Amino acid sequence: MSRVQKLGQLMVTAVVASSVLSGCSYVVKSGANVALGFSEKHIVPPILAGGDADMACQTGNALTPAIMATKDMGADPTRMAVLLYSAAGMCAENRALDAELRYLRASKDGKVSEAQDARVEQKRWAALAAQRQYTGYQLFAERWQAKYKYTLGDSCPTMKKDLDQTIYLLGMLSGLQAMTNDINSGGAANVPKDIAAIVERGMACLDNNKFWGAPMATRAVIWTLLPGADEGKPDPYVTMKQSMQIGEQKGVRLAHALYAVSAQASGDDARIREALRTYAASREEDKPVNPEFRLIDAMAGQMVQAIADRYWTENTGVRAADDGMTTFWDDKGATGDDELFEGIGDPAEGGDTPSATDTTAAPTETPEETPTTEAAP
Repeated sequence: MSRVQKLGQLMVTAVVASSVLSGCSYVVKSGANVALGFSEKHIVPPILAGGDADMACQTGNALTPAIMATKDMGADPTRMAVLLYSAAGMCAENRALDAELRYLRASKDGKVSEAQDARVEQKRWAALAAQRQYTGYQLFAERWQAKYKYTLGDSCPTMKKDLDQTIYLLGMLSGLQAMTNDINSGGAANVPKDIAAIVERGMACLDNNKFWGAPMATRAVIWTLLPGADEGKPDPYVTMKQSMQIGEQKGVRLAHALYAVSAQASGDDARIREALRTYAASREEDKPVNPEFRLIDAMAGQMVQAIADRYWTENTGVRAADDGMTTFWDDKGATGDDELFEGIGDPAEGGDTPSATDTTAAPTETPEETPTTEAAP
């Protein structure tokens, strides 16, 4: 066989091999996209309609690696991934809260080593939450900017599908949560601080009424937290309360959670109690829950419960009782778990329990103060 014939055979073999391999790649990519499309249509809606936030966060932990594997197959897992990363971040946030409450109890009891250990644990879980949420935000930002050919926060994409709009909302909130948890971790995840301003502008792209008042409530929270962000804007607390009314009517109380976040950040006892009582009133039996978004409503509930537990632990050393959002330790009248607080008086009246600012109950080597700013789901 001549050299020309051998060269020809080699070229034919290379072409055939290339065709076969590219064909396999096409099949894999097509299969991955079909699977993702099926999931978005038939799996995401039931997840959003489920009211078990803890189960959703465990689902995020379990499924995120499998869903992200489809990216290497040439598919686009962004919509599923943003939801799952948000849910997985919630798991880490819950662990961070448990560590923070342990820190507060140990500090109150003067247990220096335990308080320091709890603070370290809290930072680690907060860093993991920030990493997960920031990854979800980055996936969302990169995909949306490429798909809609715009810059996030500078203009608005034309999103025709409800799912795309929902993922837009979750992606923006993930960015805000990532920034907050990164602050709580001491900057371990290196989340950019300009995300807050991007989210504030970007939330204007969503219909506030359609999304339960959450877009304007998010913007209003940022107005209260970001210096200069409220310039030329409506009163943030009036805006949040208007959005809460929409959320209660629509059956998704995300705006209530955001109001509680701003109240906690203010450090104002009266405002914190008002936020907790308002949320509790919104969950009375005659109040609706949106059947399509029970998960978002449940996640908002977890946020408010975390704020209540933190508030109670700072002041009494224990989490909020069942009625701890409506009746407080220093109110006249008994709480549902009154026996838990026997011997605990009003700090202002010289009771046994020190107040949040009583330094005599703190360790002699006071551990680093824990941040109290909570973000949205």
